[in-house]
Amino acid sequence: MKISVGSIKLPNFQIREELDEEHVKEIRESFKEDGQWNPIIVRPLNGTSDAEYEVISGAHRLSAARDLDWVEIDAIVKDLADQEARGLAIKTNRMQKEMKDEEVGELCKELYNDYGLDEEEIGEITGMSPRTVQDKITLVMDLADPVYELVKSGDLAARKGLVVATLPKEDQMRFVEMMQEEGWSRDEARAQLDRFQNDTVVTVGYSGKDFDELVDELKAKDVEVLVDVRASGESMYKPNFNTDVLENQFENIDEINYVHRPDFGVPQLMVEPYKEQAIGHKCFSDWYNWHIHSEEDKLEEFADFLKNAGKPALMCIEEFPEPEGDQHHYCHRHHLANELIDEDYFRHRQDI
Repeated sequence: MKISVGSIKLPNFQIREELDEEHVKEIRESFKEDGQWNPIIVRPLNGTSDAEYEVISGAHRLSAARDLDWVEIDAIVKDLADQEARGLAIKTNRMQKEMKDEEVGELCKELYNDYGLDEEEIGEITGMSPRTVQDKITLVMDLADPVYELVKSGDLAARKGLVVATLPKEDQMRFVEMMQEEGWSRDEARAQLDRFQNDTVVTVGYSGKDFDELVDELKAKDVEVLVDVRASGESMYKPNFNTDVLENQFENIDEINYVHRPDFGVPQLMVEPYKEQAIGHKCFSDWYNWHIHSEEDKLEEFADFLKNAGKPALMCIEEFPEPEGDQHHYCHRHHLANELIDEDYFRHRQDI
């Protein structure tokens, strides 16, 4: 049927962020040459004295008709409830000219939040699968604002945005920056998630503990790999903490792997003068930082191992990582953990 162009309003819900002016121009030229092929879809507005309508599908065609000063336009009038109008808007607009993912997501979010429809119900009225509906809503609701703006601008593909949305919002932008810097594909980004979320390094000393106490403390912190960073695997005062003994004991602990990395330890010729205060804290710290950086990519290789092994704990003998009580010296695990954080391999540290 023909209805007055002047009687048609834009909907009270947002179908698109803005009209595609190039598309309007194409329709305008088509209207001039061939007339209108497809009617727009409108619904009547209730509570008005004159016949007024709201466009559900065909905003670009309506704009072209107005540009041409048409008085009337072909339209199909459907009496639709609000949720039905939104569903039909998504279905028809996606078929005629692909809507942006975030535009679909915004309408789906309204149906989900304002009308209490679930993914299956939204899928039925929009012609999308429940999984697709869920993905569209995820983009709108689960992305941090700066990341969402990147999706809207086209600087971040929606498929990659769905990977980012699995992270806490406060971590998302940092992951996006890494993803863009490294040029990761969606699958590569997904493979990096566990590594990225492994962001905490634990330190622990076994002085004053027995083996079971150590294990209980590690489990309480969800530690998955215990990295022994003593230069020597022998323990003069606690034979049950020798490397060989620890390897055998941890074979029975399914939740925690044990690894000895003596290359990140401190030899006795450096430890003894430091403990006897023949050399100061800064001298010891400078030497140790030089030591762990002395070979090219040494720290990077170690950090890469820690990131991929699960939540790590760095273990040495000293009870405290920093001077405390009768302990007047730093344990080198303190400097190692700090360097891993300073080099941006980890963001958080926990001391047992």
